[in-house]
Amino acid sequence: WYATPDGGIAALIYSPSTVNTFVAEEAPVTIQEETNYPFGESVKFTLQIGTRSKSASFPFHLRIPEWCTKGLIKVNGKTWQEPGGNQVIKVNRQWKSGDVVELVLPMRIIKNTWHENSVSIERGPLVYALTIGEEVKEVYNEKDPIAYGDHFVEVRPTTPWNYGLNDIADDKLGEQYIFEKRGEVTAFPWNAENVPVLIKAKARRIPSWQLYNEMAGPLPYSITYGLETGKEEDIILIPYGATRLRISQFPVIGRR
Repeated sequence: WYATPDGGIAALIYSPSTVNTFVAEEAPVTIQEETNYPFGESVKFTLQIGTRSKSASFPFHLRIPEWCTKGLIKVNGKTWQEPGGNQVIKVNRQWKSGDVVELVLPMRIIKNTWHENSVSIERGPLVYALTIGEEVKEVYNEKDPIAYGDHFVEVRPTTPWNYGLNDIADDKLGEQYIFEKRGEVTAFPWNAENVPVLIKAKARRIPSWQLYNEMAGPLPYSITYGLETGKEEDIILIPYGATRLRISQFPVIGRR
């Protein structure tokens, strides 16, 4: 939450919260924010005005992220504006206690190009990464415990990770990458067990891409051709922040 120089308030980073502050000419206001963002698309704000009249005039600023092609703002159930992305919208009106503002940020699956022409799969504000099985082992450090502590945790993969993604046109991404809701958002959703959303995809292993010095070896340059890869498999992608072992930039597999 941010105070603004025009006597208003701005919601720029969306998360469940409640703010108590002063707006306009020192009018007390409480705004409750309810949302499952960044997993869900909607954000709901309920306003309570602490003046005798239970009303106050002030601007309420809302950020529309760049990735959002067209948002939707409703005030008390009625469409107020459908703004484009990458801007802050000012809703300026006489507010009353009980007013409800709904912000909807439709999310779509996109890809971005990175190192060695690899691609990432993204939906809304989240980058998605491959789900990788883990073996967790506590290792005691006898060599230099003073400098680095007497032990550390080592995490190694137990499932394949060396996948490439098919070369798919932007307008076909929604057909090839299937978004699914997994369940309710828990108090701590940032792990593989609790993450509430996932993307199902098809991929092929690249046998030449292996571990090197206990790490993923150099990323194969895209495009890798289908003749040099394994058969097509189903994979699961989850938000990057819910993973510890991560492949989120994938080589692209094409056809000769």
